[in-house]
Amino acid sequence: MSGKDPDAREVDRVDALVTAADSARIDELLERCVEGSRWMTHIRTADVEARVIRRHPLASISERDCTCVRLLLDLPVPVEPGLRFRITDVDDPSLEAAAIVRPWGST
Repeated sequence: MSGKDPDAREVDRVDALVTAADSARIDELLERCVEGSRWMTHIRTADVEARVIRRHPLASISERDCTCVRLLLDLPVPVEPGLRFRITDVDDPSLEAAAIVRPWGST
């Protein structure tokens, strides 16, 4: 067995790069996607509720373009780096964001 990380893992926490699905709602997404907020994650065929446990900018890229979010999932889901998924605000399902799983070991 090599020391390389596996391509897929079943996880209950995922780090993702996130951007608003509707560019007109970027500010609203950033206001609501804060520590403790609840989001429904749509990963493959799974719909799992999650809580934001951290959000931070991605280096010098504006958060209005892309932000990093760490989500704690209510149930484990198999994912791999680069997997695309969606999140929707539990309180306002019309507020959606596109997300992509960050590489393992990212902060």
